[in-house]
Amino acid sequence: MSRRHLGVSALIGLMAVACGLTLPVPAHAGETGDERMRVVDYLPDQVINLTLWVGYHLHIEFAPDEQFVSLGAGDTASLDVAAEGHHLFLKARQPVTHSNLTILTNRRVYVIDYRALAKVSPKDHPLYSLQFKYPPAVSATQSRAFSDAEQRLNGTSPQKNNDYWFCGPASLRPRAAFDDGMQLRLFFPPQMEWPAVYVATPDGEEALVNSHTEKDVLVIHHLAERFVLRRGSEVGCLVNRHPNSDARRATSGTVLDTVERTTFTVQP
Repeated sequence: MSRRHLGVSALIGLMAVACGLTLPVPAHAGETGDERMRVVDYLPDQVINLTLWVGYHLHIEFAPDEQFVSLGAGDTASLDVAAEGHHLFLKARQPVTHSNLTILTNRRVYVIDYRALAKVSPKDHPLYSLQFKYPPAVSATQSRAFSDAEQRLNGTSPQKNNDYWFCGPASLRPRAAFDDGMQLRLFFPPQMEWPAVYVATPDGEEALVNSHTEKDVLVIHHLAERFVLRRGSEVGCLVNRHPNSDARRATSGTVLDTVERTTFTVQP
């Protein structure tokens, strides 16, 4: 997944290389700001590059409804493995220059490329805990409400795409995001100060999007592969992982073919 905007790339790069954890996906410190406690957004098609230290164990936390099933390792003799519910514990027995892990749960697959070091230097920061965060899902109630409303308007089943992935601080994260092939809808937590939303252009520039609000929903008037969310010094990104759509814009000059636009001239 390319990082086209320099500001977003620099922010993600700084978060990714900290504390012995090199990730191709967004990572940031936990709520306490302790660099030994890390949070990473889960992406199913990415490999996590991880550094372990002999004498230290790593705690990995999955989703609350997720259970550890099995672990495959290129060098099983070099690791101690224990699990309890949605918690996994890894401990390096000996140094390893380079190896890989595949972690299976009842819901997901995690692919890890790792090394184990024998000694912690003063510049190193051993990772104690790694927690995964997962893309928000549109609730059944929200999805059903929009579906019913749109079917009443045009009598057809609207196309939905909720394959959106967020990167950046949790304080900017939408509760849910989906589009109908023409407009993007963002749901934010109650009492949250909404960020400004920009579209990231191929040349690395940003343009403010046209939008309006429907109660607690921000409606973006067009779709793009990547959006940038900004509030003060905070920066996040929203990536559309399913940008291709068969939906067609209405030919009536309005949002719906069933609504016609009529222009009246004023007589002098």
